[in-house]
Amino acid sequence: MVGVDDLVRVWTLTGTPMGAERLGRYARALVAERPVGPYRALDDDQEDLAILSLVRVDRPHATIEDLHQMPPLALSGYHQMIHDLAREGLGPVPAAR
Repeated sequence: MVGVDDLVRVWTLTGTPMGAERLGRYARALVAERPVGPYRALDDDQEDLAILSLVRVDRPHATIEDLHQMPPLALSGYHQMIHDLAREGLGPVPAAR
């Protein structure tokens, strides 16, 4: 699986406009929810949960309902972070069903 430092490195290389400390907070939040490894397609619910883990860095008490009520522009940066990982062949590991 991919570690926090690896995620920070990927986001830095893809041009995410944040410092390493803040990117580290997002990386820790993401890996706390799901391991990150080789890219696998996520269904909508799995992607929402991955994005929610990132949103909670900025809004610790956010819920899935809050996420669904946020304007798309407010979520675009979080979506981009997940998509940047995917472009590099990485992503949250989907939960087994």
